[in-house]
Amino acid sequence: MSNTVVLKAEPRTNAGKQIAKHLRAEGRLPAVVYGEKAEPIACSIDRKELETLLHDQGRNAIVSLETGINGSDSTIIKEIQHDPVRGEILHVDFHRIDLTRKIVVDVRVDAEGIPMGVRNDGGILEHMLHYVEVECLPTEIPERIEVDVTELNIGDNIHVTDLVLDGDPQIVTDSDRTVFAVAAPTLRQEEEEEELVEGEEEELVEGEEGPQEPEVIERGKRDEEEEA
Repeated sequence: MSNTVVLKAEPRTNAGKQIAKHLRAEGRLPAVVYGEKAEPIACSIDRKELETLLHDQGRNAIVSLETGINGSDSTIIKEIQHDPVRGEILHVDFHRIDLTRKIVVDVRVDAEGIPMGVRNDGGILEHMLHYVEVECLPTEIPERIEVDVTELNIGDNIHVTDLVLDGDPQIVTDSDRTVFAVAAPTLRQEEEEEELVEGEEEELVEGEEGPQEPEVIERGKRDEEEEA
């Protein structure tokens, strides 16, 4: 379940690419907090503090954001923008929440174990859906959903409806969507195996044909000598 983490923010009045670039050069990130019928607040946060928060608590932690304007706001991280090339965090959006009202958040789904179809038959575990939407109180957000896939054979699937959560949180993602599937070895794998076998056969044939040619020539020479 989600923990509450305190994060200090400094209000900012200026915006734009140059301001954001200057903030990032100082080890801070531009951010904004909005929602719950209050005015948005533009601010900046310490980059290392945010990275520590994400590493230790994950995306769904409740963040008590201290902006110095209205005391502190209970928030969750709504969106993180990354540099498409370097992957660095560029901007963060926080959304105000009411701890007594349910919200919908994305919760990660992880596989536990190795499917029988993979271990015994060379199948492939396909992770089709990495996150599902969960409706719950902010204080009851699951850290993640673990799914035991060890009994899956080739052709078996796990759907959203098969996922189980403790307590009151409810999954609102379409129940028919596939989360995990164990597929047979791919056609490409079979083609590569066939190409490998064919290559070995060609090498074997070439190896057999190689010494035959000089033998034919040699016999021809001996025949000519006998006729002479």
